[in-house]
Amino acid sequence: MRIVQALVFTAAATLSLGAFADPSIAPSSATASAVMASSSHSAYRLTQDEAEHMRGAFRLADGRTITITNKMNKLFVDLDGKREELLPVAPKKFITRDTGATVAFNQVPFADEVVVNQAAR
Repeated sequence: MRIVQALVFTAAATLSLGAFADPSIAPSSATASAVMASSSHSAYRLTQDEAEHMRGAFRLADGRTITITNKMNKLFVDLDGKREELLPVAPKKFITRDTGATVAFNQVPFADEVVVNQAAR
């Protein structure tokens, strides 16, 4: 008799917890893939050590100079008087958060050549 009562209690508890579930979330693993798909940038992450070794001033082929700085594991570029965060998309390739310009380093760490493409997104 106690087993039946325990089973009934467990079933009732399961049903009542299901009422608190968010109906907008699919009950499958599709949630994880949807989250990954909604991100426009890759899942590549930069370590603080990598970011520190990428700092410096770099002369571009057109004669302009860009400055790369970091704050923890985030990189920032100063280009044409504007400071933007660099989002990593690959180990040596970044995109600026606001304008979508790409910044590519020839090697990481200690890059000696940087290419900037400021074409529109």
